[in-house]
Amino acid sequence: MAKKIGEREESLFVSIHDLVFVDVSYLEKYIFLKEDGTSSSKPYISKHMKILEKEGYVKSFPLAKEGDYGRNQLVYTLDTKGVQEVKEILGEAEWDARWSNRTPTYIYHSLRLSHLQAIYASIGGNPDITYYEYFSERRAYRNYGQPIIDTTGKERFPAQTVIRPDGAFIMKRTTKDRDYYLLYFVEMERSRQRAEVSMEKLKRYNAYCAKNTYKNDPTWGVEIAEVRVLFVSDKPTERKRLIQHTRSVNTKEINAVLYGVYEELLTNPYGDNWMAKDSKNPDTFFSLEKKIEIK
Repeated sequence: MAKKIGEREESLFVSIHDLVFVDVSYLEKYIFLKEDGTSSSKPYISKHMKILEKEGYVKSFPLAKEGDYGRNQLVYTLDTKGVQEVKEILGEAEWDARWSNRTPTYIYHSLRLSHLQAIYASIGGNPDITYYEYFSERRAYRNYGQPIIDTTGKERFPAQTVIRPDGAFIMKRTTKDRDYYLLYFVEMERSRQRAEVSMEKLKRYNAYCAKNTYKNDPTWGVEIAEVRVLFVSDKPTERKRLIQHTRSVNTKEINAVLYGVYEELLTNPYGDNWMAKDSKNPDTFFSLEKKIEIK
């Protein structure tokens, strides 16, 4: 008997479509939930995922998790029938099977981003700010440069004006019965990333914001009031180093550049966990949406 595709399966397929990869921990916390909000058991989840895999909706593979010294975790991505289901659900599906052929480091990095996205989406913030929508790396990709005509007559954009965040999400803030939409670009920092790479990213974000094209970019679906860039580090020491490396970069066109630590954000995503670039109070921590006085 074919597997019945209900709301839970549809949510699963759309989530994988947006994130490309999910792990068992993600399924436990955000997909296979009982009516009381508790997670289903791992054997129950495994049984259902095996059925979906057998019928061609998803495919799985083992991934050696960092720090687990050889212990593998199972990772899932979409298969052919899962992509077709997404097309029926969303009206379209932007999917390339080659995306699932990534290095273990890239996949592990993507899984961390999936958990960060899900924690913001699954719990409420405060009455004045709510999670609105997530954008994967491929949807958040932008080229803010002017197109040029190459020797073949085709229109192309210069590679030097690309921004490619690891992901992005929009929050809706309500003030005096009026809605404002805030766009957050997320950079999940690698521990060994060179200083010049982070600096170049900020320079490009600043140039993108200076263009003001984000305000009515149809990709976002809403009018964006302001843009913030979020750097997420693995440890407080790495955050401190990143702040030092990017301090000299001009980011006046960006509403705010914030630096957080991954585990702290998972524990309390809407709390005062962010340090702000160029803040008049450099040792002060801010929440995601809080106004920051710049020196």
